[in-house]
Amino acid sequence: MTLYEECLEALGDHKKVLSNETTEKFHQELASKYPFTSWGRIQWELVKNHKSIEYAEDIDDWLTENNIEDKEIILLWSFGNYPAIKTELDNALKVIDDVTAVGSDTFMYSPYGFVIEFFHDGDVTIGMANNYRTD
Repeated sequence: MTLYEECLEALGDHKKVLSNETTEKFHQELASKYPFTSWGRIQWELVKNHKSIEYAEDIDDWLTENNIEDKEIILLWSFGNYPAIKTELDNALKVIDDVTAVGSDTFMYSPYGFVIEFFHDGDVTIGMANNYRTD
């Protein structure tokens, strides 16, 4: 069983595997809403509203502070040809080790306004889309 298959199993019934075309659409959408480095990391210093995450509770606190109630996310990985997975944030966080094992960098992308980046060095950051610094 591959790590992707293990992730699917761990997520249980509350998920939907997306087509390759839809996966590509979400990768493009993510790249258009956030500034990326040449090595594929979000340039958080250019995103006004972001926070480094130390504990899982920090995610809920940030979402509450920013009045975000919709927790539907799209799981994307920076490397590999894995189809994206639509699920709920809490569902993915319950099995975070299985989710992040699939690829070196993992993105929990919400088309409703935020992304959580799990970078391979252990940094976890959450931020709001289309909120760049202009200075």
